[in-house]
Amino acid sequence: MSNPDQLKRRAKITEIARLAGVGTATVDRVLNDRPNVSAATRQRVEQAKAAIESGEPIKTRSRPWRLKVFLPGEAGPSTEYLAACFQEFGAKGNATIECVFTKKMEPAVLARKLQACAGQGIDAIAFQALDDPRVRQAVEDLAHLDIPCLTLISGLETPALAGFVGMDNRAAGKTAGYMMGRFERQKGAVAVVSGGQIYRVHEDREMGFRACLRRDFPHLEVVSTYSGHDDIDGNYTEVKKILESKPDLIGIYNVGGGNEGIARALKEGGREHEITFFGHNLTPKTQGYLIDGTMDLVLHQNMKRAAGRAVDALIARLENRPYRIKLIQTEIVTRENMAGTTFG
Repeated sequence: MSNPDQLKRRAKITEIARLAGVGTATVDRVLNDRPNVSAATRQRVEQAKAAIESGEPIKTRSRPWRLKVFLPGEAGPSTEYLAACFQEFGAKGNATIECVFTKKMEPAVLARKLQACAGQGIDAIAFQALDDPRVRQAVEDLAHLDIPCLTLISGLETPALAGFVGMDNRAAGKTAGYMMGRFERQKGAVAVVSGGQIYRVHEDREMGFRACLRRDFPHLEVVSTYSGHDDIDGNYTEVKKILESKPDLIGIYNVGGGNEGIARALKEGGREHEITFFGHNLTPKTQGYLIDGTMDLVLHQNMKRAAGRAVDALIARLENRPYRIKLIQTEIVTRENMAGTTFG
């Protein structure tokens, strides 16, 4: 039987608030993992709680942690907004954050940039992963140097990772499949537009979408997956070809970026109100497509929340504190419920 004297003391909210220098409402939000708390404040609250319950003073460092974030360049407004969110967290609390854009869809470039972090005084890294052996090896090499890496939005399969911040993409794809099946009751062809086979996030969404249609809506046939390389012009070209070759097409699901190219092809072909079009990430562009009826549904994840959780998780890892990364909620946005929905 455990000795009662050895039981961990439970810190009171008022004690944590006093030591962290914040209000009790802020402490409550942090303890219940609610939004609208900065990474710096969250860190102070968690440090205060740990200090009270362990009986040890809050530890301070002679220099802040250095975090580096790698995101793909020219990947669209959602990625640009994610970068802005990280910059907003920069120089707050016990960390400074440098956000760097890498060449899109180039795993060799990403792997080199990851490897270059060794010996630069970088403490931890967050990055949008490309599913490639060179990237995986770079993560494993950095882990041997005690530089933890965390993947954002799109993950990577290796035990060397410190974690993943993003949504359940298989479930998001299944959601898109379910909604497509409810939107379209007549028999017809559906196309998937992807960025290629280099983002695990795209594969997971496509697999979920296909699985849902195969199981629940067999009247819809996924005719093929078309790769526009996550690019506006690439998607435009591919969808133009689809419209010419598949006159019975009734639906398109874009698992990646470049929604603007698909919208342009649909409008030029006069099919924007005939074909059900689903995509990802609410931005000023996709908001406009929802309003004018070119897009019917957007599956969205809050980028500000993703940035905050990534920073919290990396700092917790560096400070040897427990931290459970929660999945980002998949939001379903239509033109009827956009009021109050943020691009975050």
